[in-house]
Amino acid sequence: MFSVLAGFIFLIGFFAYLSLTCRHILTQRSLGSEVPKTTRRWNALYGIMLAGFAVLGFVGLIDNRFYVPLAPLVTIPALLAFSHITLRRKQFFDRMCQATPDQRFRTQWGLILLYGLLGIFMIEWPYSMAIGLYGPTHWWLEMTLLLLVTLFFYFVGRRHGSAAAITVVMFGFIGLAQYFIRRFKNAAILPNDLLALGTAAAVSGQYTYTFDPKAITAAIFAAGGLCVLSLLHPCWTLADSRAAGTSDLKDQAKGVVAAALCAFLVLVPNYMTVFQVQMMYWYSINYYENQGFLPTFIAVLQDMPIHKPEDYSTETAEQAERELVALYDDSLGNNPAREAAEAQFAEMKPSVIVVMNESFADLSDLDGLRCGYEGPQFFNSLPDALWRGKLFVSVQGGGTCNSEFEFLTGNSLGYIGAGKYPYSTFSFDNVDSIAKQLNAQGYSSYAIHPNYASNWNRNKVYPELGFGDFLDIDAFGGVPELNFDGTLKSTTPSGVPVFHSGVSDQATYERILETLKNDSTPQFVFDVTMQNHGSYNQNNIPADKLTNYQPTATFDDPTFIETPERLNEYLSCIAESDRALEWLVDELRKLDRPVVLVFFGDHQPSMTPDYNNLWFPGEDDLTHSQRVYHAQYLVWANYDVAGCEQASTECDTSVDVLGTRVRYAIGAPLSTYEKAQLAANEQIAAINLHGYLGIDGTWYNPDEDGPYAELYGKMALVEYLNFAEKV
Repeated sequence: MFSVLAGFIFLIGFFAYLSLTCRHILTQRSLGSEVPKTTRRWNALYGIMLAGFAVLGFVGLIDNRFYVPLAPLVTIPALLAFSHITLRRKQFFDRMCQATPDQRFRTQWGLILLYGLLGIFMIEWPYSMAIGLYGPTHWWLEMTLLLLVTLFFYFVGRRHGSAAAITVVMFGFIGLAQYFIRRFKNAAILPNDLLALGTAAAVSGQYTYTFDPKAITAAIFAAGGLCVLSLLHPCWTLADSRAAGTSDLKDQAKGVVAAALCAFLVLVPNYMTVFQVQMMYWYSINYYENQGFLPTFIAVLQDMPIHKPEDYSTETAEQAERELVALYDDSLGNNPAREAAEAQFAEMKPSVIVVMNESFADLSDLDGLRCGYEGPQFFNSLPDALWRGKLFVSVQGGGTCNSEFEFLTGNSLGYIGAGKYPYSTFSFDNVDSIAKQLNAQGYSSYAIHPNYASNWNRNKVYPELGFGDFLDIDAFGGVPELNFDGTLKSTTPSGVPVFHSGVSDQATYERILETLKNDSTPQFVFDVTMQNHGSYNQNNIPADKLTNYQPTATFDDPTFIETPERLNEYLSCIAESDRALEWLVDELRKLDRPVVLVFFGDHQPSMTPDYNNLWFPGEDDLTHSQRVYHAQYLVWANYDVAGCEQASTECDTSVDVLGTRVRYAIGAPLSTYEKAQLAANEQIAAINLHGYLGIDGTWYNPDEDGPYAELYGKMALVEYLNFAEKV
């Protein structure tokens, strides 16, 4: 309703624009003058903007809230004013050509500086709630970067504003991209996201791209930038005494200098030390807001290489590893339960089924969502699980591949560093993995992900990690097609069931069972599900499966972007995953071969930080962040695992050590690194990107002293030796 109303208002604005433009053209003709073609082209851009917003409104892509129609009432007059100025640019040129060289110089650079200021707003305004609040150093740094880019195009384009107009597209695209990333994932764009553009494109169709008032009013700054650039022209910015050829050469040189200065400013100074640009990755969007997009993005870019631990050498790392392995041998390795499990494993070779369930999390951790939500029922009540608990991860709202990486390799992002996606960056040929370890024991390794094989570079990474077969979307009958309303059809083209965002969880479990029944060799199967993927405003949950929880949150507050509808769409997906998990466990119970099931979520959905910030204010940052940087896991077996009591033991851990703990429990052989990892895990219960959890129940900052700091430092050496040295 309100989207259509906004579209109708923009349509009125478009007709007003046409009326004023035609009136001006006819008036000029009556005076014996024509409006130049270049001026009409500049002016047409405002009309395109107004018409574009009208179309967006009529097709329902403007945010459908009652206050949204106010945005056109601000945007339309601004665009009409810029159109009025642009249509009269010839008169402006005539006056400037008669001005003194000094006046022309001041006007030229005044317009360029004004454009730099507008460029900041093109980027920051759509997504930022704190624009204008960051310090003067960051203001001037971002403006300088924008101006240098603009000056390159301006001078190389022979002082035509039209050449520099490409920067309006660039700055506007950055702002709009960050706007949508914030809406969908409540996160900031990180440099490594650029290495995953193929994955982003593959899942982009699952989101609805609506524009709220901030995104709409951002057109004011883009249109203002176009208006300013339209007033820059060599007819008055070049002194009359200069020869054209000489001026061209000088301007080309100035463009090269601007580009060189920009490159220097990006590559040479360390932004975190020189410009005091900070970053805590557990809530990256907050730092982008308070320091500016470009300074923060560049600081993160500079921080991408894996940092070598202080005083690192191969010898010290090997010594640390030997010390930790000795601790393992004296404790966990010298354990009757482990010896019994080893003997059982050698005889039985149980298949290991791992389900990494997309966005699976128990949001009852958020105070029952303050409406009595108790979480996924079967998951929480399975009586004979080996153990279950919170699973601390390094990503939130997205970044599935990093949870995969941590589980499959046993390496933690806490040691590798933030802002990195190893799947997109490194070769894994020389990196150890669970698949390689089990392959050496005679297992066959299968990977399943019912989406494009190229997502997160899996078609390259999985073979490098030791998987022999990879079942992607083609194995499930092709990409699900869309209904007329934009939702996915209920099946893939070959009839495989689809739920919410993709192939259903149960459909992937059926494929696991087929593999188990058709291949008698022990198997390691790693299934990355798809159905619970965002967004959660698709409105495609069947009525009989749609939940109706109403948490006590200020949903009417425009700064609180979540809605009960989005929450219930997500919770309905979790309930469906819970039903599919129950089905899978029942089927595995019927098998006459030993199977171990590991089930866990890769991260929480993007909505949970809003609830966390609303309901749990005033906490220290580390404690506050960990509430949204964990999912849930359980481990279950259809046989009695020697040395394990199947009594649903509660045990919180982290995804990097989960696979190692499972293989220790079932008696599988362990590598030297895994033994060191388990020895450290006796004191450090969990590690993620933001800190580590001691067995005393306290979260610690890796940069601060604490009772486990020395042990944490040893593991930093060992992981660098076993991962960074190999990639």
